[in-house]
Amino acid sequence: MDYIDKFQQALKIPTYFKSDEFSVSDHEKTLECFQEFLFNSFPHLSKTAERYVLSPYSVAYRIAGSSDSSAAQPTKPPANSSAAQPTKPPAALFLAHYDVVPAEKEKWKTDPFGAKIQDGYIYGRGSLDMKNTLIGIMQAAENLCVQGWKPKRDIWFVFGGDEERSGFLGAGKTAQWFKERGQRFDFVLDEGTPVAEGQIKGIETPVALISIEEKGYLSLKLSVDQEPGHASRPPEVQAAAVLARALCKIVKKPFPFLLNATVELFFKKASNLMSGLKGFVMRHARALGPLFFKHAAVNPTMTSMLRTTAAITQLSGSAADNVMPSEASAVINLRLLWPWTVEKAVAFIKKTIKDDRVKVNIYGNATNPVAASSGFMNHGWQELTDAMEEAWPGIPLFPFIMVATTDSRHYKDITDCILRFNPYKLNSEELGKIHGHDERISVENLHRGLSFYTSLLRLL
Repeated sequence: MDYIDKFQQALKIPTYFKSDEFSVSDHEKTLECFQEFLFNSFPHLSKTAERYVLSPYSVAYRIAGSSDSSAAQPTKPPANSSAAQPTKPPAALFLAHYDVVPAEKEKWKTDPFGAKIQDGYIYGRGSLDMKNTLIGIMQAAENLCVQGWKPKRDIWFVFGGDEERSGFLGAGKTAQWFKERGQRFDFVLDEGTPVAEGQIKGIETPVALISIEEKGYLSLKLSVDQEPGHASRPPEVQAAAVLARALCKIVKKPFPFLLNATVELFFKKASNLMSGLKGFVMRHARALGPLFFKHAAVNPTMTSMLRTTAAITQLSGSAADNVMPSEASAVINLRLLWPWTVEKAVAFIKKTIKDDRVKVNIYGNATNPVAASSGFMNHGWQELTDAMEEAWPGIPLFPFIMVATTDSRHYKDITDCILRFNPYKLNSEELGKIHGHDERISVENLHRGLSFYTSLLRLL
């Protein structure tokens, strides 16, 4: 199979989980099937690398670095010191996940697991999130292994099978496995922000957005109790109405705007591509304050960089149209901008509601933000810059902030630098298809991504 064939085969394996469609054991068999697909589809890499199948939710590959690389030699080793011995550069870790979210098949133009090629695009669930990256990494390594490539440092690939459901079984346990081995990484590269085209108002040219920090994740369940009964005799104060007022308060009083260091750095660098007043305002964001936020918060994408967001995602009440519910509830999903924490965000929501009738509880797993990587320019940034020049010549790289969550947050204790980036050029329409209907990627994007990962691995 060639690269595109392998990618299509990867899309055809339905690695999503829905409890009403699959048992856990059947789902895990599908994940194991995908792991075996990788092993069989990239035979030269499979022979070269050490492979560790940790569970259906995690498989790892280690490509050993050369111990005698000139890049690993100290320039002036102290006499009679262990530092005089050749040492390998610190290892690098590439992350990706092979699980995907479910698809509403009836709302797609084509089979979401058919991997159909049409008008230069390949359609399929996971084509953007993120089997494109996973297969691109594997094919790049496969091609290099055929050529007898030996990296300067140890390179690890770790692929997870439950990122879309928090990553605790995959990335969480794998990170713990690395800790027990005493393994640390110079940098970690995971999925993230793309080569953005037409997504940032005022910037006409494409820019590569490399996220160096990640927002936190928190869902809250808001609930109001009442006595159930017949809908023909509604109480004077209804639970749903109390809940609705609480939700309206949250919408009317969003979290305050905040200019954190990463966002400030992004706008300062991006201002060089903006003209006139807008460029001036972005360049002096902190000094201009309210004027900056007025010019910057022009759409949901930009606003998400500037505040902790709260989205109402689920509502529930009675199971029948003629029965008063015993509980009316809603789930709101928050993405926490550093330095907001889970504890502070819960307190803010409770203070905003100011109604003891509304119970506020954490729903599911919550994580604090992952702060910006210190010294990120010294850990992989130059290599990413050089690889981008091969794949997408002339496109500048800007530090950015990841507003979604990734598996990389589980590895924050074993590295000082996490970079989150997808080397694919996406416009707003294409970006909106992630987790949506008719998810697709262009064949050109796939080849550009392969060029990027090939160049990057060569540099390591």
